[in-house]
Amino acid sequence: MPNYVVELYRPSPDVETLRRVADRLAAGTRTVIWFGTLVFAIAGALAASTLRSIQATDVAVIRPNVEVTGATEQVAMVRWAVERFEIAGLEPPVVEIAFHRGLSGCGGHLGFARQGKVDLCTTLVDPIARRALLHEMGHIWLDQNLSDPERERFLEVRGLHVWNDASDAWGLRGYEQGAEIMAWALGERILTPQIPDNEPTQLARGFELLTGSASPAYADASNGQAPSTHKGVVRVWRTAPGSV
Repeated sequence: MPNYVVELYRPSPDVETLRRVADRLAAGTRTVIWFGTLVFAIAGALAASTLRSIQATDVAVIRPNVEVTGATEQVAMVRWAVERFEIAGLEPPVVEIAFHRGLSGCGGHLGFARQGKVDLCTTLVDPIARRALLHEMGHIWLDQNLSDPERERFLEVRGLHVWNDASDAWGLRGYEQGAEIMAWALGERILTPQIPDNEPTQLARGFELLTGSASPAYADASNGQAPSTHKGVVRVWRTAPGSV
């Protein structure tokens, strides 16, 4: 029988080199595709985060006359403040409310009110922030609802000389006392108003002078009793001109 010689096929070095190049190209293509996918995923996540941030600070309409720009928690706090006015039988003021991170948006103060606008320079939602919000909203309410004779009567009963004059100390201006009384009567009553004559009966009388209504009585959720104005004293208001 003839002898057959069977030789196994061995590719030439040139062919082997071409295959390796092709494999590397394929691997490189897969890397580019994976990297591109990763980049698009990161870009999508950043876009979604930015969108959520924008949505969180969109203007929210609490009532037809109340607009607020702020985060979700701050919008909820404004909704709470509006409800405090309504529970007391008062129409909330026509107001635009904006929250800021730095004090520059509030003239260096925690809050500032002027011409139907309220600025709050805090990212917190706590008793101080709620009191500040009611104080500044109180300024706007007084601007829109109090007549000149009612102002004069309030000044007379409270023993004050000016409504809002920078020549008088902050706590001796009728405008600031009125806002502090509004914040106390409508709020949680856990922080003492930073004005003279701040006993509960004196504050309730002041609220009646300003609004024509009796001071609302809120129950303390923790013990079922009416909160005392002397539960805590936190001094946050500064003696300075302006509606703060």
